[in-house]
Amino acid sequence: MMDEQNPLRRRIETELQESEWFQKFKTWGTFFNRLKTEVPLTQLCKLQWVTDCDDLYIHCPNPEVRAALNQQVQKIRQLNPPTNQIILKHSDYADIVIA
Repeated sequence: MMDEQNPLRRRIETELQESEWFQKFKTWGTFFNRLKTEVPLTQLCKLQWVTDCDDLYIHCPNPEVRAALNQQVQKIRQLNPPTNQIILKHSDYADIVIA
C-alpha cells in the first residue's frame, strides 16, 4: 500500500498516537463509556468535558435525574474519573460538585 510506504505519514501518525492530548482523549472516551454503562442515568444527560480545566459537567434533563445521580456519587467516584471536578448541573438549581 502507498500509505505504508510514506514515512512522513507514519511519523505523523506515530506522533499523534503518542501525544499527551490524544492519550487524554482516549482516557476520557473510556471513562465516558464506563460512566454511561455503570451509571445508566447519565445516558439521559449531556456530558461535557471542559478541556481547559478537566472538569466534567453533567447537564441533567430534570430535577429527578439530578437528585438520583446525586445519590450515586460513590459509584461515580469508584470509576476513578480523570477529572478535577464532576459537577451536576440543572438550570433551575445550584450546581452540585460530586467529585
